[in-house]
Amino acid sequence: MALANCPRCGALFNKSTLDCCPACHEEEERLIKITQAYLRAHRNAPVFEVMQNVDVPQWMLDKWILEKRIQFVKPEEEMSKLRCLYCGREIEPGISICKTCHIRKLTEKPPMGKNSSEAETKSKIKRTGMHVKIR
Repeated sequence: MALANCPRCGALFNKSTLDCCPACHEEEERLIKITQAYLRAHRNAPVFEVMQNVDVPQWMLDKWILEKRIQFVKPEEEMSKLRCLYCGREIEPGISICKTCHIRKLTEKPPMGKNSSEAETKSKIKRTGMHVKIR
């Protein structure tokens, strides 16, 4: 059993299960539930507003963000950027897909239509070793 002093209140506790004493852990769980409820009600709230209204220190919010227990919405500037429809990269205004996805889309083989016959496709295929090249 690994005993340690709580970094917040100094009480002795079993470090193998928690990183702080049970009393501080319960207080932290109570605060995170209040913070999560506040963020659900105020989705676009910045960090400093949450700190003021919920009375939570900055280091605790940073810890919960790293643990992925809470998530803040990105600023308006980040949300207003245009993104590629396929991969999500940032793109310039006036286009809908990035250059990489555009090239990938151009190099894809078109599906075989009803009018193409097997003889035409076999004549276009040139076999070289283990690779098949379409000409």
